[in-house]
Formats: sequence, structure tokens, C-alpha cells
Amino acid sequence: MPAPTPLKFSNAGDTQPVRTLLVDNYDSYTLNLLQLLVQQLPEGASVLDSIVVIRNDQYSWATVRDCILPHIDSVVISPGPGNPERKADFGVCGDLIHNARMAGMPLLGVCLGHQGIAAGFGGQVQQCAVPVHGQTSPVELVKDDNSIDGEPGLFDKVPDLFRVVRYHSLAVSEGPGEFPAELQVLARATGTVRALDPETGRMSEVESREIMALRHRTQPLFGVQFHPESICSEHGAQIIQNFGAISRRFKQPRAKLALPGDVAALSLLAQDNRMWRHDIRLSSGAAHGLQLVYEAVDLSEHTGADMSGDLFAHLYGDDSAPIWLDSANNSGMSVMASAQTPGSITVRYKVHDRRVTVVRLTGDNSSESVEQELDEDAATFWTWMQGIVDRTQIVGSSINNARLGFQCGWIGYFGYEMKHAEKVLGRAPSPTTMALDPDRRDNEDRLPDAQLTFVDRCVVIDHKHVPPQAYVLALVAESDGYSSPAWINTLGFRRHDEAADWISHQADSIRSWMCHHCPSTATTLTCKSRIMSMKPDLSRAEYVDAIARAKQWIAQGESYEVCLTTQFRLSLDHHSAAIRSARDMYLLYANMRKRNPAPYGALLWLGDIGAGIASCSPERFLRTYNNKEKSERWVEMKPIKGTCRRMPRPTDVEELAEWERDDEQRAFQLQNDVKERAENLMIVDLIRHDLNWIAHHANVKVPSLMAIESYASVHQMVTTVQAQLRASVGDVSALAHCFPPGSMTGAPKLRTVRLLEELESTDGRGVYSGCLGYFSAHGQADWSVVIRTAIVDHGGARLSVGAGGALTILSDPSSEWAEYCLVSVNM
Repeated sequence: MPAPTPLKFSNAGDTQPVRTLLVDNYDSYTLNLLQLLVQQLPEGASVLDSIVVIRNDQYSWATVRDCILPHIDSVVISPGPGNPERKADFGVCGDLIHNARMAGMPLLGVCLGHQGIAAGFGGQVQQCAVPVHGQTSPVELVKDDNSIDGEPGLFDKVPDLFRVVRYHSLAVSEGPGEFPAELQVLARATGTVRALDPETGRMSEVESREIMALRHRTQPLFGVQFHPESICSEHGAQIIQNFGAISRRFKQPRAKLALPGDVAALSLLAQDNRMWRHDIRLSSGAAHGLQLVYEAVDLSEHTGADMSGDLFAHLYGDDSAPIWLDSANNSGMSVMASAQTPGSITVRYKVHDRRVTVVRLTGDNSSESVEQELDEDAATFWTWMQGIVDRTQIVGSSINNARLGFQCGWIGYFGYEMKHAEKVLGRAPSPTTMALDPDRRDNEDRLPDAQLTFVDRCVVIDHKHVPPQAYVLALVAESDGYSSPAWINTLGFRRHDEAADWISHQADSIRSWMCHHCPSTATTLTCKSRIMSMKPDLSRAEYVDAIARAKQWIAQGESYEVCLTTQFRLSLDHHSAAIRSARDMYLLYANMRKRNPAPYGALLWLGDIGAGIASCSPERFLRTYNNKEKSERWVEMKPIKGTCRRMPRPTDVEELAEWERDDEQRAFQLQNDVKERAENLMIVDLIRHDLNWIAHHANVKVPSLMAIESYASVHQMVTTVQAQLRASVGDVSALAHCFPPGSMTGAPKLRTVRLLEELESTDGRGVYSGCLGYFSAHGQADWSVVIRTAIVDHGGARLSVGAGGALTILSDPSSEWAEYCLVSVNM
């Protein structure tokens, strides 16, 4: 091997930002490294002017070598699935390692990148005796000096023993003749990690001594097997800061601080920004000005136990196209509306033909529609919808109530198959089984992959107001505005007096109802019997076999966590009367919400296609909101991973104390379970990565980590992740960049989604595992994860419920099947 260039240190007082190339190996944690790199930039330095992010196969090695590296001071190679010895998994990273050795360019490899450094120098990378994913582990520094020519090294100011997060099934071997002489070990794991005995299904502690960090003996090449960017790793920021200091000592002085424009334009970050601006411009026109009018109604005279349910039955119980976003546990806000008002419209989209259908429901389950095919070279549905949302915003003031997130606008869902419609994150839509299967492509009985209804009038309950209040809202179109497409100009009331009359009528109806109302007496027994008769697509044996295959992939390094699901289905025609009306759908949902009142309940009925959704989701996917005091927009996500059953609360007072002790113990055990915490952590780190695409200055926060939230039948472990949005990011864009929900895929997201297509039903997940919620006309959004949800399709003749669980290397097949059945039974 040719000799490397001798080291040359530059001026240590140089204050110019270090220009870094960050290479993404299609991982779901890469942009958490970006966040740490951004933290090291001098104040005022631009991310796009200092850091280039590329995928490992985005450009040829010649392009990277000749067009990017001459303007770069250091390289960071991300984690990723697979094996560094496979070109398909490692792309140009092997060439970058060789180049760094020869040119003396500082390079840091993380996890897969770390393994790639060893492999690049002839070392052996092998499967770990015990794969470790999402566990924290103590790391001990080797006492040897890790500095370069006496300068501080990678672990300067880091204690000799610290805890880190590990996600890996492969490791660098230290066997005889298997560790390269040019490299030096800087740190090893110590202590034990949790492992599952496949024979007994029991957990045990196993000693772990894998190499956790290495470096080249004479060149500034470093590798760390652990993940310094994880929210639970200690001293990760210090390690990246040390690498930045090392890089600064090697960088060459430059006349300009910023990267050349043509080089910055090659970054995924710049391309993503450019694509959204370009596509929205292609799909947008003039804004359709809308004014909000409303009246607040005091609900203090209501005496029933179920205010939201009773009021919905009164106002929309006989509506043939009802929309109900239901905070059934009274924890937030409930929205009641109809999809068939004169000023509303429904937009539907199917991925396989890129066709948008715009529908106006006309009553009696009939509709008028017009179709539009998206141009392959222009907008995606995501960017097209962002343009539509931008043009249907309120002009003027909205209601100054932070709890009132919806003030008319778009309500609907994005099904899981919209993962194939992504033209975000610098990648085109991926080929899919669904797109190639004619039977599935032509199946018109399935729900659209996405549907959104513009709600121009509604009733919103603020459950948190004391006393509770109902807001009767309506939108009035400006008379002198025009927008394209033409149907946008039909949205909302035409005149203020018409809107005022409707508001007055609804408000009077609510007041009258409070004086004379009777609690809803919906019959639910038939619906319950239907649910209990459902059968899963996968039998127990098939599901356990799928778990075994998933764990094999995890052991090979192909994934860290796999969220395996299947569907319970019932042919209603063969068991009882089909669900043919909104009333039938309401009865089904009434049964579900009685058993599991959830913060993100929902009822939708699509009468013209005989389909409906009844959801009792406990999980928020994503919401955006405004901080008006600081003129900032924020995004929040709340992934749920970790579930345990609660026993029914006793009615006997003497049994209550024992029940409370047992309930607290169950919650405590859940919060401290190694496997459950690992599952939660993997998704939290994934979500942080997703949000770093859209966060202002790559600054994502975790204000609450693995907290326990309790519902009627289960305890669940929930984490809250927040970020300030960049000013250019719209609500649809924020949703698209984080879709599909990571809690329903696993990590890394891209590779795991493709693995799941081999394990799950060829019929796809449909609406299940997607998201359901709203884009408000005053610039806020709130979406839940579609879980604990019943889907009716095939003209009302089929009922489906999805269920599943997250699989890691610690998963026991029998326990996973039990959790899978627990979730479905608790529907």
C-alpha cells in the first residue's frame, strides 16, 4: 500500500468553520450527527455553507473526489444497515477511507463507518456473539495515549469510563491476525449486556468486551462503534467537538468562509429545500382568501358524563358523511363536522397511478368528481397538497386560544402506502409490490391511500376550558379573490350573512340541547360480536416464523428494530349485516370508545364509496403550533413504545389499595424494562433524525424521555420530541419528512420498510400505520398514528383491524404474540 502523506498541522488559532462532508449510509440516525456538527459551528455560520450531506451512492467516486473533497476539511461516515464489505451497503465510503489515509484528511466513522475503517485496512468484521441494539453499555478507554503528536485526541475531556448507546450486530475482531497493525484500539466495552436465551426465553446478563473505538496510528482516522449522537449516550457532543478540533488543526486556510455555491448545491439538504420550493411553486396559485367567523357557547349547563359523545349524536348523528375528531378522554379538543356541506370538498389520492380525485359529496351517498394526474416531473402529492393548504389559509385574525388547534381547514388521513409516494429526503419514490401487482392496482374496493376533506364549518369543543366551551366556526370566502384550480374558489360560505345564520342556528341548537338533552343510547352489542369474530391474516405459527426471520435480519445487521404487523379481518356479509351507513359506523365506534376512550379518537364515513374509519389511537404522531410571542413555529412528536396491561379497577373499596399497588408496580416494571426501553430509544433517535431535516439550525430537543402514560386498559411508555421549524417548512412538508411513523416501521426506516414488505400481507397495511388528523386554516396541524383502528371497506362488507409489535434482538416470539393479541383484544 502506498505511503500516506506526512501530517501537516495548520494554525491552531484558525476560527473559520470546518467544512465537513457527512455521508449517510441510509441510516435513520445520520442527521443526529448533523445536529452535533452544527453545534460546533461558529456563531453565525450557515449549515448549508459549512456541511455537505450526501448518500453513499448519490454520486460516483469521481464526482465526490473531484467536485466535493477539494472544498472539504473533514469527513464523517454515518452508521447504517448491512456490512461495510458490501459495496451496496457502503458505497463510496471505502474510497473515502483510502483517500483520507493517503491525503491525511481527518475522518470519523460511526458504527458501520467504524467497521469500514477496520475492513479498509484488512481487518475482520464479524457477527457479535451478542448483538446489542438500544442498550446503554459502559465503555472503558484504553490507557494508551490517543493524541496526535501530543495534541488532544478524540477522547480529550472524556472520563475513562462512561456509558454509551449501542446499535450493532457486527463488530471489529481482535482475533490473531484479524486486527490491522496500522490501527490502534482506543476503547472497549466493559461490563454486561442483556441477552435472550432462545432455548428458555429468559433474559440473562452476558459479558461484552467488543472494540468500541479505534484510530490510525499516524493519520487522523478515527472510528467509534457506539453512537455518540444518541440521546442517551454520554459525552457525545464532547467527542464530536474533539474531532472538530482535530480537523481544525489539519484544515487549510481558505479565502472564503462558505462553501462554493455549486458544491453546497450537491448537498441533500440544499436539494430537499430546492425540491419543495420548486414543486410548491409549480402546484400553487393565488391564495383563496378566507375569513373566520365564530361564536362561543358555554357548556356549563351540560350534566351528562359524555359531553362530546352526546353533542355529536345531537348535531351529526343523522349526517351521512360525518367527521369527528374525538378527544374521548376529555384531554384536549374535539371537532365535529360534515364532509357534504356546499362549501366543502374532498381530495383523494392513490399512489399507483399518481391520480388526484376531487370529490364534492352531494348527499344520499352520491358525489361529483373530477380527476387530475400529477405530472411525473412536477409536483408530488405531498408538495401539491402543501400548495393547496397554503392557498386555503385564514386571512386576518384567528381565535386566540392555543388549545383550539383546529379552526376549520383540512381533515383526513395519509395511509401507510403513502410511504411509496415520498419524493422527499432527496430520493424518488421507491418501486413497490403494490405498484407492480395488477390485482392490487385495480382494486377499487380499497380506501384511497390519502384523503383530505376541506371543512368550512364545524363545532369544536375545548375540553380544558373551565367550564367547557363549544366554538361554532365558519369560513367566508373573499368575494374578489381567484385561485387555481377553480374548485378552490368554491370553498367556504359565499356571504357573511349566510355564515352568521348557520352559526346562530348551530349555537341555538346546542343551547336547546343542553336544556333538553338525553344521553346517547346507541346499541353496541352487535358491533362487539363482530370484532370478537375476527381472524388474523397470519396464524400464530406464521407470525412466530416471521419474527424468527426478522430477528435473523437483525442479527446480520440489516435492521435494528422491525415493527411487524398483520391484519385481523372479518367478512361482514358472512357474519351479520354489513356496515352500510354512517349510523352503522357510529355504532361500531361507540363500542370502541366505550372500551378505550382515547385522546385521538376519530370517526369518518365515506358514504359514496361505502368505507369508514373508527380510531381509538392513544399516540400523537406530529403536531405543529405557533409561539406567537417569539414568532416561531414548533413541531412536536410523541412516539409510544412499550405497553403493559392494566387490570380492571375494582369497585370494592377494600380491594382498591392492593390494586393501586399492583398498578404502580406494573408501570414501574414497564419503565425499567431493558427491552422496552431499547425499543423506545431506537424510535426516539429515529424521530430526532427525521426532525433534523426540518428543524431550525438542526436543534431537536427531548423534554420528556420514556414517561409512563396510563389509559383505561394499558400503561404505555411515551417520549416527547420537539424542534423549532425552519421558517420555510410548511405543515405538509413537516409531516412528509417524518412519514411513515417510525414507531410503525422500526429502524433504520428505509431498509426496514423494504424488509417488512417481504414479511407482511401482500394486501398492504392500507390506512393502518399511517396518520390521521388535520391541517388547520390558521397554520397548525395535529396528526395521530393510525393504531387501534377499525377500517371498513369493500362497500361496507369487510372489517379490518391492524395489530403488531416492535421486534428487537431481545424479542421472545411467544411474548410478542401475546402482546399482539393484547392490543387486538383491547380494541
